[in-house]
Amino acid sequence: MVAALLVFTVSDAFADATHYQTLQLGERSRGMAAAYTGFAADAAAIWFNPAGLPFNDPRLLQGSLSLVQRRTLDIEGALVSDGPDGPGGEDEVEDFNLTSRPTLPGFAAASFAVGKRKPELNYRKPVQIAISAFQTYNDEIGGDINFQGQLGRTNSFQFFRSDRNTIFGAAVGFRPLLNLSVGLGVFANNRQLEHIETASIGIGGTQDPSQGSPCPSSPNLPFCIINARQIARDTVFTMSSWDLSFRIGLMKIFAKRWRFGLMFQPPGIRVGGKSNLRFELTDVRPITDPDNPGLADAVFGERQFSARSPIPWELRLGVSYVITDKVVVAADLQLVGPVGEGSIAPDIAQLENRANTSGILFADSTKRVFTWNVSIGSEIQITKFLFGRLGFLTDRSGSPGGVPIAGEPLQPIKIDRYGFSASLGGMKDGKGLSVGVSMLFGTGTANGLNLTGQAIDDDDSYTRGPAKERIFIISIGGDIGQTADVVRTRMQQRKEEQAVAAERKAERDALEQSIEDEQNPELKALKQEALDARTQRDESEKRIRDTDERIKAFEQREKRNLDESDQDAIQGKTQTGIETFR
Repeated sequence: MVAALLVFTVSDAFADATHYQTLQLGERSRGMAAAYTGFAADAAAIWFNPAGLPFNDPRLLQGSLSLVQRRTLDIEGALVSDGPDGPGGEDEVEDFNLTSRPTLPGFAAASFAVGKRKPELNYRKPVQIAISAFQTYNDEIGGDINFQGQLGRTNSFQFFRSDRNTIFGAAVGFRPLLNLSVGLGVFANNRQLEHIETASIGIGGTQDPSQGSPCPSSPNLPFCIINARQIARDTVFTMSSWDLSFRIGLMKIFAKRWRFGLMFQPPGIRVGGKSNLRFELTDVRPITDPDNPGLADAVFGERQFSARSPIPWELRLGVSYVITDKVVVAADLQLVGPVGEGSIAPDIAQLENRANTSGILFADSTKRVFTWNVSIGSEIQITKFLFGRLGFLTDRSGSPGGVPIAGEPLQPIKIDRYGFSASLGGMKDGKGLSVGVSMLFGTGTANGLNLTGQAIDDDDSYTRGPAKERIFIISIGGDIGQTADVVRTRMQQRKEEQAVAAERKAERDALEQSIEDEQNPELKALKQEALDARTQRDESEKRIRDTDERIKAFEQREKRNLDESDQDAIQGKTQTGIETFR
């Protein structure tokens, strides 16, 4: 009766409902393995830390796409059934292997600065607004599963499953001080799930040699089988749920080289959701069944119910450090809170004396435990136009795991992942393109199924066994406006200064024209005074910039001289040591 449950509990591993580090928006964050809360140097800040938005380019358009995804899952001893000798004999134990090629999750974002340029912000606008749409996962899997059961019969499952989570978001970042910013993001989360399956299984029975060998009606069997129990089921389950979530961010710069970031997401707010179930079950028992001789059950139903996909609270702490103008390192700590016990479709009742025969044929429990993750990443400017990134991350599962208990919601697979990432890209004239690779490996436990006749009679059909998972992703991303360098270059500063200078020149020209047209001598004198003040201001700021440049150049020259002196001293000591040795 519960044979088809294996299909969905196994395939549920490919969704990311229990993992929180799989999502890495954009090639920059992906290459740095999501160590981005304290860096947030592009539009992906909308998710990792909206407070990082005002530190980015005033105009930015960015997108990425996963070109290749491959996930494999192996469950040891996932299927147990009666062997050829029937109950009491040696059981058949089979491992379970699945390979998934998910569809292409993508990320797209746009951001732009608003407000008046402020001198205390290096003539940057204080507010940055961003909008984005992306998918955390978009997974499809299906196929036929056949295995040899008792007396050589072939039992079968056919299934198809689609599960995707899409997020639409908007965020704003405000920078009140040169080294401090805050941000807020609002996100609408939509999960769409569809599962279609058919299953057929035979249990018990005896061989009937009187009809000859092989069985005339089933040539694959050595003998016909009589007095067997036959179970068949068909299920179509669909679900759609909507939730709101908020992300609050803070970013602080220390000593020009250190960035500290903090992001907090409160528990999500359920907006609504619905599910639809069409379920058909037939269960025919043999006349020799001691409890229900010759009983034939037929159940059909189609109903709509509510649905839910809760979002836990999340806290991210991040730090980044600029080692040189071409190298930055970053690290993140992620904490994710628990979720109480519940069901994805809480209003669907189970049929009396039958385990999960209502059509919820997947790990329907929404319970999650507290978990944590870390990320470490680096970005390196290789040449003027070429840059690379490396990273390491953990992606631990929030599933409670544990051995399934009859009558309680089924827990998802629990696999703790560890992974590496790398990306290589180029940037020129404000346009960039990069390609990245991510690999994750994990071990844990997963649900299996005991299809022996005794287990089904005892309503004890679930097992829990070792599992391992491997994920391989190739992605590509592009952007317009993103700065490739890990620090803002002097060229960019000059472009901004030129823009400010152009605005001020236009202001002075307009004022000069107004002075020429003015007929009132007193007002004309006041306007001339205002023009002179603006001219003096611009000249003073230019002198300040020039003086700062000379100071910086002098300090660098002194440092080079010191380094050369040190090098000469080292070489002198080395030469002395060589002569002494000789």
